[in-house]
Amino acid sequence: MKKGPLIGVVLVSLLVCGGSCSGPEISVEEEHVLAALSNIQQSLENNVSYEEFVGLLDQAKVEIDRLKNNAENNPCFLGAVDKCYAFYNTGGKAWRQKMVTTDEARKNDMDLTLSVLQSRAALNIQLAGNCYEN
Repeated sequence: MKKGPLIGVVLVSLLVCGGSCSGPEISVEEEHVLAALSNIQQSLENNVSYEEFVGLLDQAKVEIDRLKNNAENNPCFLGAVDKCYAFYNTGGKAWRQKMVTTDEARKNDMDLTLSVLQSRAALNIQLAGNCYEN
């Protein structure tokens, strides 16, 4: 058997599979969503104000809605993003409750809630990014 044609077939197979078998690649819309959610996380770590947080949350929602208008969405990515947004949204409600209550025990409860929700959101940002790892 001649080695030349065999090597050619193997190389062509690798080239074809290299482009199409490497798995899905992250889209521009998905990159924008990850950036918006990561921006929220970084802002929370830098003690952003509640009003700024709400603005960032609104921006993230716009990016998520744009992504959902795309007919071809990665279910892994979209699931993680939806959970992340839900954690931030619920965290915003807890933050609001913390601001309006005068009960110190309730404020402490809301602080704990915010902390847990923020860490769950951060985990889902990481999970969304992992949807595209090989």
